[in-house]
Amino acid sequence: MSNLKDLIELAKLDGGKFFVVNEEGEAKLVIMGIEEYQKMLLGKLKKQVMDVEKINEKITKAQLEEADEPEVKPIVKHKSFSQDLRSEVIDPSFDFEGPKIDLEDI
Repeated sequence: MSNLKDLIELAKLDGGKFFVVNEEGEAKLVIMGIEEYQKMLLGKLKKQVMDVEKINEKITKAQLEEADEPEVKPIVKHKSFSQDLRSEVIDPSFDFEGPKIDLEDI
């Protein structure tokens, strides 16, 4: 019976992979050479970097397009009143100075 070291050496020699499967036939473990594993990781990393670069390009493009658009300010029309309405909102009996307190009473 082959041991794990023999399987690893065999995988190195022919560049192949060994799959360890469970009773249902699902692959649970892969034995491969370190060089192939490193290539696989490097390819995955390159893809992630390319994805990030594409996202950054889209963000930059959107920011440039946004900067090119003129700023639109809302038009606000104010109705000017020529009539003095202060007497409508201020109670004529209101004392703006407040109650008079004599310090001797305290």
